[in-house]
Amino acid sequence: MSIRGSKYQIDDLNKNSTFIQMKTLAHSFVLILIAFANTTTVCAASSSGLFSKGINTTSGSIPIASIDFEDEQDRDYDRLPDDWMRRKGLDFRDYVLAEIDYTQAAQGRRSLRIEANGSNAAYYSQPISIDAQHSYVMSASILTRGLKYNAAVVTFSFLNQRKQRIHRIVTDPISGTHKEWSHLQLEPLIPDENVRFVVVGCHLISSSKNDITGSAWFDHICIGKLPRLKLASDFETHFRQSDARVTIESSATGLDTEYDEEDFQYELKLHSEDVYGKLLDRTSTVITKAMIEESIETENAGETFWELPVYPPGYYRVRATLLRNDVEIVSQWTSFAVLNLIGKTPEKGEFGWNLSGTSHDISADDMLAITRESGINWVKMPVWKQAYSQQSSETGQLLTGLRNQSIIPIGMLVNPPAEIRNKYSEEWTGISELFTSPPLVWRQAANQVMALYSPTVTRWQLGDDLDSSFVGMPKYVETMDGIRHELQRIGQIRQLGVRWNIDSPVQKNQLISKNFLTLIFDENTSFENFQNNVDAIHSGGYQAWAIVKADAKISQSDPHQRANNLVRRMIDAKRSGADLIFAYDVFDPEYGLLNLDGSPSDLFLPWRTVTLALNGSQYAGSIQLPNRSTNHVFLRDDEATIVMWNDDPVTEEIYLGDQVFTHSVWGEKTFVTSSPINGRQKIEVTSVPTILTGCSAELARWRMGVKFQKGRIASSAAEHEDSLLVTNAFPWSIQGSVQIIPNYGWEISPRKQNLSSGSGEQTELPFSVKLPSQTAIGEQLMAIEFDLGGSELNFPFRVYRDYLVGMGDVHMEVRMYKSDNGQVIVEQIITNETNPPEVIEFRCNLLIRGRRRHTSNMPSLVSGQTRKVVYMIPEFEKLEAKDLWLRADQKNGARTLNELLNEEQVMKLLERSRVVNSE
Repeated sequence: MSIRGSKYQIDDLNKNSTFIQMKTLAHSFVLILIAFANTTTVCAASSSGLFSKGINTTSGSIPIASIDFEDEQDRDYDRLPDDWMRRKGLDFRDYVLAEIDYTQAAQGRRSLRIEANGSNAAYYSQPISIDAQHSYVMSASILTRGLKYNAAVVTFSFLNQRKQRIHRIVTDPISGTHKEWSHLQLEPLIPDENVRFVVVGCHLISSSKNDITGSAWFDHICIGKLPRLKLASDFETHFRQSDARVTIESSATGLDTEYDEEDFQYELKLHSEDVYGKLLDRTSTVITKAMIEESIETENAGETFWELPVYPPGYYRVRATLLRNDVEIVSQWTSFAVLNLIGKTPEKGEFGWNLSGTSHDISADDMLAITRESGINWVKMPVWKQAYSQQSSETGQLLTGLRNQSIIPIGMLVNPPAEIRNKYSEEWTGISELFTSPPLVWRQAANQVMALYSPTVTRWQLGDDLDSSFVGMPKYVETMDGIRHELQRIGQIRQLGVRWNIDSPVQKNQLISKNFLTLIFDENTSFENFQNNVDAIHSGGYQAWAIVKADAKISQSDPHQRANNLVRRMIDAKRSGADLIFAYDVFDPEYGLLNLDGSPSDLFLPWRTVTLALNGSQYAGSIQLPNRSTNHVFLRDDEATIVMWNDDPVTEEIYLGDQVFTHSVWGEKTFVTSSPINGRQKIEVTSVPTILTGCSAELARWRMGVKFQKGRIASSAAEHEDSLLVTNAFPWSIQGSVQIIPNYGWEISPRKQNLSSGSGEQTELPFSVKLPSQTAIGEQLMAIEFDLGGSELNFPFRVYRDYLVGMGDVHMEVRMYKSDNGQVIVEQIITNETNPPEVIEFRCNLLIRGRRRHTSNMPSLVSGQTRKVVYMIPEFEKLEAKDLWLRADQKNGARTLNELLNEEQVMKLLERSRVVNSE
């Protein structure tokens, strides 16, 4: 078995190996590396295999074994550890020296030494009695010198009553030459319920070669026991209906009442917190000695059922902490989501999950329940390894269950059987090396997968979402067609695909089959770049599948920010035109949506909220809002979903329909009330995306279909002609009126016009506009109000459009900041972008209410040049009104540039400059 992250192997299943003692260990056992997420202890807080100098791993735990190879463990002085077993076989030769060394020790005077000499070596302890009522912490010290190809590891094998191995923990391998001992501390283990013994192993293991010189020393191998803390874990405990009370079930076992003449008293504390870590509720239970003695038969001491109040929709954590004599020794956390349970999968959709990666402990029934509530219709699952395991039948049932609840499974051909994988280099480029080999090599193994899981699975991916080994392959199309032909001998192949890289060329697919290419969309990829890649894949004749990856976790990062960025990236993936959108590895500890026990991560609800809102919809564009919030409109049947956000908190007041609901990224759903006077809804918009469902699709289409024929006017006092173009988006004829509401003193004629058109018709409404002298140059927001009272609308509604003032080739910008002496400095910055080039002269003015006019000339501003005029405002704080008017009139020309700033805008500019300067 390969140690994850290393080139070394432990081969415990070599049938040519024999044991010379302890015959009960001569069975063939399945080796499992166990990673226990969500569990921490004070005495073993470091991660598995990290080097922690001088840490006593049994601090806070009760030691049950301490192996240091001193006198009491070599009573006959033969330099061999008493009652230990040495392994023998073709790969475990007798000539490798393994004995107790009197010259090296991590502590004390002795250690076990194994000399490298062209073979592996392994020593095993006697079985040490343990139980399943405790959790266990383990540590070991290793020293190596002169090793290049071999490495040293310590193993802890957990056995059942029949001394059959159930699971096994392996330290990280140590190799090379070290002056100091490496002290390895493992994460605490919560054993299987059937565990009764543990066996310690000291190994010298090989990679592709063996060393013939060098040594490894083993010492101070410790096992300590701690109470086992339990928090109930299943679908119902992790996903709660929003209007239901939450009950937390917790208990502790393995509560020793004394050790080393010290009596123990215990207290079990629980507290709940929100996504920010804010404490919500807490409780505690004192566990007396009498309670412990009474619980021997029930095996649960201090069992606590803690009923929490009704929490609003959102993500929550619960932490259980066990104190012994007022000192924290064990803690465990879990999480739950409060949400509106839907009880079924959407009928159709393009969102899905990737269930490859870390092994989890979720039952098939719970997995079906979780996926049913997740708003997805697609699931990627690795199936090759499962087809060759004892779980092949359970995997088949899960795949069938997914299909029965409208979730389409995609089989991932990854992790081929060991007898095939071992024919290739350990550092192979990926699964393409296997599938480009002669089919004779892999056909039989692939046929077994097809026979088991087809026709439940008709879409297949070669490799996982991290395997890009097919990218850049010559004759890629022909190669994939050949693989498809071989796989279709047994199974049905509707689609076949692989992972692809951003910006990698796509070979043209001339075949009928619509294969797919998968792209990862992460924080390093812009929307424009991702969309270009999606377009290139579509042009190549493939479907484009997206893997949306959240931002990396940063210490003390705001959970809202990661959720916001994930939601925005999902929306970008949707509007890019990607055919399917998958979550990155669902069980990834940093980027995933679920923890290994099935509890939700803090990204689960944001993902679910978006999928439920956008499944089966089509991206339509965006509408203009009065406060310019970013938004995207998605249409599904007769309903529109709008997602909006704004980097500055604003209130958008607009009529969107009569049954509009807002959804926070954490799943909270709120009905948006309308004004009884004008029907408009007030929506508080922040940098956190707000999802609005139930919006009128006709109103959204109407707003997106309104435009000005010209939409631009020169900055002069002359009257200008334009037309308003309106397309009837309703499925019926409409009659009503429209008026362009004057703003900034503009003169619009006519102010109000009648409107009548059939469904889908475009109507042209001419009007004239005249500007006041102080009109600011640039885009100016205009409101257009439609009153269609006879079209089943209860209120008039407004559409907002920008109208460009000026020729768009000369721009003015205003900057402000405070000087050290308290004066306010105003910069009037003008850029000439005329084409064909012009040389322009301006007369610049700053007007302040109650102060004299500031005037300055800007001569000979050539095309491509930016210049500025600087004004100083003394005693700024004494101004009664702090609104400013900056104006630039072109000499002998038609351009007039205006910028009117009210007091709020002025103060924002000053604050922005202060923040920039402080950074």
